[in-house]
Amino acid sequence: MHDIKFIKENPDNFEKSLKKRNCFVDSKKLIDLHNSYLESLNKVQNYQEKKNSLSKKVSSINDKSSEEFSKISKEVKTLKADLELCKEESLNKKKILDQLLSEIPNLIDEQTPEGLTEKNNKIIKQKGDKKKFSFKPKDHLELLENLNLIDYKKAIKISGTRFSVLKSSLSQLHRALMNFMIDINTQVFDYIECTVPEMVKEECLYGTGQLPKFGEDLFKTNFNELWLIPTSEVPLTNFHREEIIDIKDLPLRYTAFTNCFRAEAGAAGKDTRGLMREHQFGKVELVSITHPDDSKKELSHMLNCVEKILTDLNLPFRMIELCAGDIGFSSSYTVDFEVWMPGQDKYREVSSCSNCKDFQSRRMKTRVKNYENGQIFFPHTLNGSSLAVGRILIAIIENFQNEEGTIEIPQVISKYMNGIKKLQLNV
Repeated sequence: MHDIKFIKENPDNFEKSLKKRNCFVDSKKLIDLHNSYLESLNKVQNYQEKKNSLSKKVSSINDKSSEEFSKISKEVKTLKADLELCKEESLNKKKILDQLLSEIPNLIDEQTPEGLTEKNNKIIKQKGDKKKFSFKPKDHLELLENLNLIDYKKAIKISGTRFSVLKSSLSQLHRALMNFMIDINTQVFDYIECTVPEMVKEECLYGTGQLPKFGEDLFKTNFNELWLIPTSEVPLTNFHREEIIDIKDLPLRYTAFTNCFRAEAGAAGKDTRGLMREHQFGKVELVSITHPDDSKKELSHMLNCVEKILTDLNLPFRMIELCAGDIGFSSSYTVDFEVWMPGQDKYREVSSCSNCKDFQSRRMKTRVKNYENGQIFFPHTLNGSSLAVGRILIAIIENFQNEEGTIEIPQVISKYMNGIKKLQLNV
């Protein structure tokens, strides 16, 4: 939710920042609506004061059958009706204003490159050498099907398309990667490991910005109005919804592995088979809540965490600064990590790390208090994938494949694999 006070004080800058996203907003309309809402509030207050005054007056009249009592009683009744209408008008104006504000994306950080499509994204770092193969590398799906480690027929039978069944050592590698990532996050980078619900209330999705605009990408259950999470960013960030955090507790850092659920409504025809774009996928997430002055430093901390994981796995990657037209709804500045996938002959995204500044904390009514000076403010929130497990599986399978079709397991993962050193035919 945007701060209407900021919009009133900076209407041109507000519109200019959103225009970089190709989002055109009439700040005057928002300001006029807010002023009209304030006028309605004043009317409510005036009516309430008059009603209270007359109510006191009528209660002081001893003769309930007098003309004065009858006259004032009618005035009170009329005022009461007008008051209720005015309250309803005020609430409707507030509802409309909040709805409009809730559908406006976050403002762009000055560091975010200008541009409207991914062609305008900027490579800021590249690390690791692409492996040179003496044979034509296969993509992960062909390799896994040849090794009998993935079963789409069973997945379709039980759930339909865009699901998969991982088997044997591939399933074990999935679990090993999850544990490896969590260990790095907690033991090296001081994130607190959490196990969280994978169904959340609607207000949680509103708080992080998935609702109201992106409901078609989500799965809603028929139980208690709960939604399946698209990422554990949602429950982790909402830990402190409608709370006041002690400034001494900042930064707060959380990590969790969860299954994530996305309808992929805008991805028709893209990556329909394989692990790249499924309705259900595993992901390790990072979330930070920090002082506004420290959020850029905190983002660097998050990026270093993701970079260490990819470096330890010996995967060639690059870091991409997303342009204004390509970053997410709630983000002000985003850096993606893309890993080289030789079977696809391209880099593919495996992580996205974003500084949302105070955009989410305002929507969640999460505040911080300095108890020494009484100052209260909205903290900055950050989130990042660390990492999308299925996509890292793809990267390992394609980068560490052998000519005979087996797949070497990165050395750093071996201790999590009970001695298994390569993926081979499952019989």
